[in-house]
Amino acid sequence: MAVIFGTILVLAGFACGIFGVLSVAWANPTASLPLFTSPPSRPRASVLLNVGAVALVIWGANLMTPDIGAWAFVLLIAAVLVPFIVIRTWHNRRVAARA
Repeated sequence: MAVIFGTILVLAGFACGIFGVLSVAWANPTASLPLFTSPPSRPRASVLLNVGAVALVIWGANLMTPDIGAWAFVLLIAAVLVPFIVIRTWHNRRVAARA
């Protein structure tokens, strides 16, 4: 039962992470988004969504740890970093193609 609730929480955190990064991309339609520094414009909602995403993914991974072991840590890293890197890369390529 903990795996089911953990999966739901990880998926909810993954969705929050996607919408958090998308809101940053929507706020900066013509600017390239740096990977390691702050973007030119960062909506407050994106910060809250990112904090929520990390909290939900950590909570879900902790629930699943007794059943899936160390893979919960791998899942945690993937669920937080994949939306961040993929959407920013996609946005930067779109901005570069327009220029």
